Amino acid sequence: MPEPGVPLDQLLGYVERAVRGDRRLLVQLFRQMQRLAHLPSAPPEERRLGEILSLILMGERKPLLDDLPPEMAEEIREMLKRISKK
Repeated sequence: MPEPGVPLDQLLGYVERAVRGDRRLLVQLFRQMQRLAHLPSAPPEERRLGEILSLILMGERKPLLDDLPPEMAEEIREMLKRISKK
């Protein structure tokens, strides 16, 4: 289970594992991403990341990534490509 401060590539690995069938992890991640999305003290890009990853965990495969830093958005695009190749 991911802890706060997990590097993005590791977090995306957890998301990938969850959407590929680890239902328990999916539920835990979804709850954490929802908390992050609504955490007033988190920077805006982290809150947006929480929103986007929540959407991906719920099945969205074409989330709007414009509000994220370019390198973060690219990592998410790469993960989405891997997920879609199931």
